[in-house]
Formats: sequence, C-alpha cells, structure tokens
Amino acid sequence: MENINHESGKLHVTGEAIYIDDIQMPENLLHGFVYTSPHAHARIKSFDLESAKAVKGVHAVLSYQDIPGHNQLGPVIHDEPVLAENEVQCVGQVMFIIAAENEEAADEAKKNIKVEYEILEPILTIQDAIAKNSLLQPERKIEFGSITKGFKESAHVIEGEFESGGQEHWYLETQICLSVPGEGKDVKAYSSTQHPSETQAIIAEVLGLGKHDVEVECRRMGGAFGGKETSGNHVAAWSAILAVKTGRPVKIRLFRDEDQKITGKRHPYIYKYKVGFDSEGKILAADIEHYANGGYATDLTMAILERGMLHAENAYYIPNIRIIAKPMKTNLPSNVAFRGFGAPQGIFCIENIIDIIARFLKKDLSEIQYVNFYGIDKNNIAPYGAKIENNRLFVIYDKLMKSSSYKKRRKDIDRFTKTMSSSKKEWR
Repeated sequence: MENINHESGKLHVTGEAIYIDDIQMPENLLHGFVYTSPHAHARIKSFDLESAKAVKGVHAVLSYQDIPGHNQLGPVIHDEPVLAENEVQCVGQVMFIIAAENEEAADEAKKNIKVEYEILEPILTIQDAIAKNSLLQPERKIEFGSITKGFKESAHVIEGEFESGGQEHWYLETQICLSVPGEGKDVKAYSSTQHPSETQAIIAEVLGLGKHDVEVECRRMGGAFGGKETSGNHVAAWSAILAVKTGRPVKIRLFRDEDQKITGKRHPYIYKYKVGFDSEGKILAADIEHYANGGYATDLTMAILERGMLHAENAYYIPNIRIIAKPMKTNLPSNVAFRGFGAPQGIFCIENIIDIIARFLKKDLSEIQYVNFYGIDKNNIAPYGAKIENNRLFVIYDKLMKSSSYKKRRKDIDRFTKTMSSSKKEWR
C-alpha cells in the first residue's frame, strides 16, 4: 500500500512549521490581554478605567462602549456579548480588553481597574437549572410509536437517572490571534480558527465593517477538537478591536489557565430514562430525557443537543420511543463543539440503558445489543423517520465476535473475577 505523507509532516517533526506565535512580528506590535469577571453572576453597577489607561506602556483599555459595531459573538443566536455590558454571567467572562507593550504593564492596568458589583445568585449545576426551569432555548422532542402502548406490553420496566461530565479540549496551541490594521478600514487576522469564514463574519459585525474589509488566515492549528470552531472568534474579535483602536498590530494569546477559565467544554448531561422490555431484553418502549448544560449562552448548543437526539437510539430499533432534550442555562462559560458534536452523549445514554437491562436480566451485554439491532427488511425505521439501509450490523457483529474470541474471553474474565473475589474473602 502506498504511503500518503502529511503535507506538513516534515515541518511538524523538525519544528519548522509556522504557527501564529512563530510569525515574524512587526516592531510596533502590541500585546492584548483580557480582564475577566471574578463572579459567576453579578450586576455591574459601575466601572472606572481611567487609572488603568494612565499606566505607562498601556495603549488602550476598552469596554463594551468602545465596540464600533455590534457587541455580539453568538454564531447562531445573538446572546453572547463580546464584552460584558450590564451584568456578568460566569467566572471568566471577559469584561475589558487591554493593549500594552508588555505583560507587566497590562497586569498593572488590571490592578487599577475599578468595578462595583451587585452579587446575584448563580445557577451552577444542571440540577439547579432543572429545579429553576432555566432554559437557554425551548426544548426539542421526537416521538415514534406509542410509549403508552409499549410500556403496557413490557414484561419489565426500569427507570432511573445518570450523568456524563464535561471535557476540556486541551489543544496544545491555546486560543490566539494576531490582528493587523491595513489601509483604510482593512483588517487582517491571523487566527487559530476552525471556521475562518465565520471568524471573518464575526470580526466584520463587531467592527461594523463589510466582510470584504476583513481577511482571515489560518495556516494551521495546534489542535482544536471543536474548541476553535466558535471560541476562536472571541480572541479574534478582541484583538481586531484593539488593533483598530490603536492603529497597531495586536496579538492576543491566552495563557493556559485563562484559556481553561474562559472557554467552553464538552456539554455535561443528565439523562432520565424509563425503559420497557421483554424477558429476552428486547426494548419495547423508551422514554428518554437529555438535559444539556449549555452554560450562559447558546453558541452551538442547539445543534449539539439535536445531534444527540438523533443518536439517542444508536444502533437499536425501538418501536415506541419519546426523546425530549432540554438545553439548560447555567452561570458557566458557554459550552461548545467537541469531537462527536453531541453523538457521544446520545450514544452514552442508550448504551448505559442496554447495560442496565443486561444486568437486570443477568445476560451478557452483547446478547442485549444483538436482539435490539436494527433489522434488514423490517424494524428499520429510525425515531426521526429515516429508513436504515445498507445495514451491516449483523455482519460486523459476527466478525467481531469471531475475531476477538469474545465468548472465550468473557468466560475467562468471569472465571478470573470469581477467583479474585474468593481470594479477597479468604484474605479478609
């Protein structure tokens, strides 16, 4: 088989690959820094930036009042400000941006910023959000068949609740952008973004320019995994505003602790379920609820939530199913795209249910999976109405069971577990 080399592979290995931090910077470069909220939820009663602006080496300290265009970063729903206006909605929300000659000057400026807050009660967990019916957007629902009929026909019914946590993207290159003012109104942004055209649109909207006035270049990223699909827009917008206001190139590179504090993660979920099944483990009815922790702004939560719903049955035909998904609003950074984009959460839920059924019936997990697979010529309609075609589940299953010697390994593991359990009892 012919090897296909990565076009930048040699450059990566030798360290010659040029990332934004490796670009030869102009002598008049300024460094951008952010001032973030120390509170999860508070009303901004007043702020004073004058002393901060007077610090030597500081060229700009800007608030939402200095934004020439729209104070919005929301890629779909406009509910995420570039800079906080009347209130802060999470720890780490950016309130002010600073352009300075060095980090020391910026740190001194931060110390001189005066803000008066009225502390408000935050919502920090999905449980709290559910209790207070704190929704980002209206719930979504998919229904197929009749769960009432399905539960009546079920020999066994189990219901319960479990959850999955968030996850940090941990890209090696943190969020970064170098913005360079050009002639007239032109701005060029060297941005670490997964979505250059969206970054271009956001910068143009924030600056009150046409998209033709903004150029965005992304040669390569030092990792992203979904974390730079929308979150890269923030740093790009902040650096572009500072560049326009100062008339000088401005680079913002978030420190690792800042990056983790400011940016969103994979959406944590709570799942509530009620499932009816027969003595063979065949699911006859499922009532499933997904509660996603969206953070304080919508971002791509609705697309992620809906993608999770479309994977709620995974590889299994469920004749009677209801899926309700709710995007919960909390006082945390807005959660964002992450590898799988909602599919891992949807699949995690149903696979846990399959495991619960297997344990209840004292059967092997693989048996419950097999009996619930989508069919070839029947039992092949998804909850959202699509016909499942070219079904290879049974072929793949048979090959994997054989190639992995699954049944033998299962017996060996069970025997080992029993032996170890007996040994522990004797030792005690």
